[in-house]
Amino acid sequence: MPALRHSLSRRHFLGAAALGATSLVLPSIARAEGTMARIMKDGVVRVGIANEKPYGFVDTDGKVKGAIPDVIAALLAPHGVKELKADIVEFNALIPGINADRFDIIGAGMYIRPARCEAVLFTNPVTRTGAGFAALKGNPKGVKSIAEVAAHADAIVGTQNGAAQVEELAKAGVPTDRVVLFANATEALAGLKAGRVDVIYFPALELNELLKTANDPTFERVDGFQQIMGANNEPEYGYAGLGLRKADTDLKDALDAELAKLISSGKLLEIISAYGYGKEELPDGVKTAEQICKA
Repeated sequence: MPALRHSLSRRHFLGAAALGATSLVLPSIARAEGTMARIMKDGVVRVGIANEKPYGFVDTDGKVKGAIPDVIAALLAPHGVKELKADIVEFNALIPGINADRFDIIGAGMYIRPARCEAVLFTNPVTRTGAGFAALKGNPKGVKSIAEVAAHADAIVGTQNGAAQVEELAKAGVPTDRVVLFANATEALAGLKAGRVDVIYFPALELNELLKTANDPTFERVDGFQQIMGANNEPEYGYAGLGLRKADTDLKDALDAELAKLISSGKLLEIISAYGYGKEELPDGVKTAEQICKA
């Protein structure tokens, strides 16, 4: 993969006049020029991340790393993009952020969901992921699926505000008063330790990274977790794509074309495996973003 220089863009509060000028002028310039044309001309792409491992994060050395930024770098290198600037926002601020022209691509492992498709354009899937539970040692409530949480009168589950897991819990019939929403996985783990929740529900890869980083014997990954089953009695996966503004169809076309090359060459697996992904996390190559958006 051609090496791209990653740098962190720090946002500072501006005076009201400066902020007003930015919001009025810069987005109109971006729209007039077109995002794809601008990033090719400047050799720079702005990426929104939620600072979460293994998706996209700022490492201790100040560099932006993660499976999704590395994939974006590989996809855009053939188009002359040499620099990636990252803007860190909370996960549930990513869609508002891209539509406010804070960045050009959502690079945070965001699942393609019909409701999100109404607000942003997605590339074809980059990865697919199952989910899992973490609990205190011994899993005191004994729950191994979100259906069991729904059926257990006093089991409380925690997950991330704005994540696909919120919708999944609702569909499984878990009452909202037994769902605690946290800003991120680290806060959710702290909530588990404090007894605010009985289990936390996150994508499997994120959960693995979370527990590895915590290195705390107080917690355990719940063995035998039962994935949500679909209509064909097969596990349902979350398919993550890159989020774009609705108008950026040319950028989507370019990214989808390069993504197909990465998948067929085996380069995609090479990139994401550095962050704990395996073959089972590769997209199946069958579902397009448009198909998932209509599901």
